[in-house]
Amino acid sequence: MKPDKCMSVKEEIKNIIAANKHNAPKKIFGDLVFCDSVKKDVLTSLISGHNILLTGPTGSGKTQLAIQIGTLLSARQGVKNCPLHCYAEDKGCPWCEQLELKEMEKIEASQRVVRIQGNSEITPEDIIGDLDPVAAINYGIRSSRAFVPGKALRSNHGLLVLDFIDKMPERAMNALIQAIEGDCVYTSHFDDEIPLDSLIIGTAGSNALEMMPIHMSDHFDVIKIDYIKDVEEEKNTIISQAVFKDKCDLNGVIDNAIKIIRGTRSHAEIKRGVSTRGGIKFFELLNASPKVDKKDVATNKDIREAAVSALPHRLELEDHIASVKTAEEVLQEILDDVLKVGEKAHFALSKESIMSIAKEIATRTEIKRPLKYGFYDILLKRIQRFPDSELSKLHTQIRDKLDEKENKEELTEELLEQVEDARKLKARMIAHKKKLDMKALDLTIDTLSDIGMLEKSRDGYLMGQKGISCLLEMLFPHVVGKVRVHGYGKHAIGKKSQFGTGRIVGTRKYHLGDSYKNVSYKDTLREAIRNRRKKVTRDDIRINKKDIRSQLFIVLSIDLSGTMSELDKLWYAKETSGAVALSSLSYKDKVGVVSFSNLADDVVEITQNPYKIMSGVVDLDLHENAFTNIGYGIRKAKEMLLRYRKSSAARHMIVISDGDATAPDPSPDNFAIREAKKAAGKGITISTVCINQISANPDLMQNIARIGKGRMYTIEKSENLTSAVLEDVSQARVNM
Repeated sequence: MKPDKCMSVKEEIKNIIAANKHNAPKKIFGDLVFCDSVKKDVLTSLISGHNILLTGPTGSGKTQLAIQIGTLLSARQGVKNCPLHCYAEDKGCPWCEQLELKEMEKIEASQRVVRIQGNSEITPEDIIGDLDPVAAINYGIRSSRAFVPGKALRSNHGLLVLDFIDKMPERAMNALIQAIEGDCVYTSHFDDEIPLDSLIIGTAGSNALEMMPIHMSDHFDVIKIDYIKDVEEEKNTIISQAVFKDKCDLNGVIDNAIKIIRGTRSHAEIKRGVSTRGGIKFFELLNASPKVDKKDVATNKDIREAAVSALPHRLELEDHIASVKTAEEVLQEILDDVLKVGEKAHFALSKESIMSIAKEIATRTEIKRPLKYGFYDILLKRIQRFPDSELSKLHTQIRDKLDEKENKEELTEELLEQVEDARKLKARMIAHKKKLDMKALDLTIDTLSDIGMLEKSRDGYLMGQKGISCLLEMLFPHVVGKVRVHGYGKHAIGKKSQFGTGRIVGTRKYHLGDSYKNVSYKDTLREAIRNRRKKVTRDDIRINKKDIRSQLFIVLSIDLSGTMSELDKLWYAKETSGAVALSSLSYKDKVGVVSFSNLADDVVEITQNPYKIMSGVVDLDLHENAFTNIGYGIRKAKEMLLRYRKSSAARHMIVISDGDATAPDPSPDNFAIREAKKAAGKGITISTVCINQISANPDLMQNIARIGKGRMYTIEKSENLTSAVLEDVSQARVNM
């Protein structure tokens, strides 16, 4: 179909789809595999003339789909040498008017698709355009020849593909919104508006909407794309798109290879698994591996070799796992599971069961203590006492399996005939049951140990790597959504942000002492031209402003006196430590933990590793009948922070307690106040969290927070502790 010259690009695409109901979808989607709902949403948006934002994981086909939409466009006649590819009938184009362009030429379909690769270095000038200083000197600052149009303008009468739109900085997004909102663009270079006729297709990650400002996403129809759901469809897609120069026999390993690819997407420790594109590369290596050994048939050994080369760098681990394991180690676990290497006869557990058991072992003292010290007879009694617990359910499941196998062997009719005394039979049955229960307990512990939930200690078992990872994973809901992604506030040499990546966020005038490395030569020349100078003066020099922030060191001082056992207060304090450590990952901050009762102890030294924090606090035990020495808790936290005094990081302390200061005699309150003043004198800020109860002293906690220039939180319910501390940490970052 040949488009009408006066027709907008959105109308052109709409009419092409309407006139080619069968061929147009084939052209758009080609070999890409999407579910019917995605195809319908794309076609509906195009027919409606709406801009589209495609979101989804890496390698799901977003960019390819955006580009293939451009294949609907055909070649047409446009004004020669006009960067906006104007029609002859278009009005208001400064290039056509000032240069008096009238000659026509053929604009190829490929020239009508303009692509922008989003990244943190994209500027508004890349989107709209910028002044060419040399041309401005030769032709004058108001000449169209002095202005180089950006990619948004060059997409006039065509398609603008915005790849990774969520990675663009806010200033570039604001410039883009100007191009999206209407049919024209305003620049400081030209007095009149510049006409713009474009269809915009953006691509972004799965979590893009959380990162993008709403006034940006409001201009798009958001269509979510995911990996291919059907196993057979994905298998056929990968095999058909992989390039096999010399095909070998993969029939015996195809299913295992697909399981490995899809297993990376569902693994609890992997944030982003292998994409379909990664799967194609994996299959190409898998096909080539046997050829090197002069074989024509691929084996599981070839799967391992190809996977090690093709997959680890395509995995993104969860933040708390990346500090403990490598992608290669997690991949090996998946390979062992799929290929059944070293498989042990333990019972399969669902992810929900594993998470529940991890929390039970961490929170329930009646289970944790006998497990820790090896008192398995006591542990068995407590498991039987709480039949609704996940650990008890696992034990029962294993015991029933054993009973099914062993009871038939030991309690046969022949045995019953031999035993004449009913009392002896009963005693034998009781002994058998006890033996079976203990054997089932041993298998239960072995099963949890095999999956990494438990780790052997000198006397018994402690929480293992898998258990700590599960606890951290459960804390994600507390920290998700609490990260601000845009800069804010003032700073000595620029704009301050939560992340401080050092990206350029603007320019300012030169100040004495500024480094030449921060000079923006482009903006300096522009300023000199605006001031009509032939030489650059100091008044013309412009300095790049960058988003920067100081690192923050946080130490939690946790009360371990006996009253913290009520209402699971101590568990929520432990949970809070892990949540603060997780939230600090995004900011490159560090966290440490001290505990106090009669005196105080270092629990975890300041670190960026949330795994170390959680593994350090999970085995903390209460000090029964101990006093509450808040002052010593402040002193210990201060000493930990001062060990890093050479660092430029800001230092912050949070004191968590549910009681009044009762040690040391004769004046525990005054001792706590004196220690708070000493810490504040070293530049350490202090906040307090008072878990309200009859014995608490909110006035003392308020005074400590006031001296430390922090905040005081009083919470009625222990479960609110984590939210209160995360809020305080967020405020501490803002006020650095």
